[in-house]
Amino acid sequence: MTLEPLTTIIHRGVVGEMGSLYTRLLVTDPDGPNAGALFLTWELRLGVADDGGPSFPIWRSLDGGHSWEHLADVADALGQGNRYQPMMIELTDDLAHLRRGDLLLAGNSIPADGSSTTLALYSSSDGGASWAYESTIDSGGPAIYSPRSDAATTSVWEPDLQVIDGTLQCYLADERDKAAGMLQTITRRSTTDLRTWSEKDLICGIADRHHRPGMFVGTGQMPDGVHRAVIEVVGPPEVPIHLLTSDDGLDWGDPSAIGLALVATDGTSISGTPNLAWREVGGQVEMIATGRTSLRDGVAGNRALRSLDLGRTWTSFELPTPAERSLTGDGSGYSQSVRWNAAGELVHATTVRSPSGSHDVVVTVAARQN
Repeated sequence: MTLEPLTTIIHRGVVGEMGSLYTRLLVTDPDGPNAGALFLTWELRLGVADDGGPSFPIWRSLDGGHSWEHLADVADALGQGNRYQPMMIELTDDLAHLRRGDLLLAGNSIPADGSSTTLALYSSSDGGASWAYESTIDSGGPAIYSPRSDAATTSVWEPDLQVIDGTLQCYLADERDKAAGMLQTITRRSTTDLRTWSEKDLICGIADRHHRPGMFVGTGQMPDGVHRAVIEVVGPPEVPIHLLTSDDGLDWGDPSAIGLALVATDGTSISGTPNLAWREVGGQVEMIATGRTSLRDGVAGNRALRSLDLGRTWTSFELPTPAERSLTGDGSGYSQSVRWNAAGELVHATTVRSPSGSHDVVVTVAARQN
């Protein structure tokens, strides 16, 4: 029996809205306090809130992504506007003053004039219903993107949280190393008390004023003991996605090495705004990597990559949410995500370019074979 995909429109883009992007799914521990609930957030830039501008929406599903409820909006405690690049994790153990099952969210706070970028950390101890500001992870210059080789931008972007050996790590894209010839780098800060953060460590950077590694998304420790992450490399026109590996999640090797380019056996690659998911099922590890678009013979498509051998080889498959994709412009699927629910169905959260000129946020629960 084949079950048809179910697509739910979570948010309809409206005229004048700058765009809904960076959909992020979190699947919680079925044996933990959140009992396997799914959470969803994204960046919603429309400045309609009266209490600090744009906020990060929090939605929850208790049935594996088939239906959703709006729980909260994470307003900016800094009074600037929670505008860009949110992501969430669930704590699997106690950390500082928080407990197993509590949620952490990191995102980019940016004022209406775009004059600064601030990565802020929030926590929820009641299953996502309310959120408290914890600390500022890092701060950078104006929210300006420039790919030019002589760019002087100093922004910070795209936090990714990982807990390793009782320490919270935040990986970020960092444009403040121009003096070293690096247009953008991936750096990391850490904290044990969620309030004070270490000095930054360089994870990846190329001193050629062309390649811009960024958008680190990590797996945490996988069953073979290895940590993996995907990054995008802006500079080449196809914006390739590469896979990094680390034995401990801290040392990622030579910062100038950008890992393995992800290309499927049929020649399909994925381009820009990467994400990575994995699960262990039936004694096998399945990994899925997504990008803003897929490319084959120079033609943009709506495919993702799957690996069943811990990233050594990849095949491609069509994503369950239909969407027109483009390598350039304001297209669908900018920084999307997939996860699996408890029934083993693939849950796909993405954005679809809408007739309003903005984007709808949709979640598709993929067909399952019985």
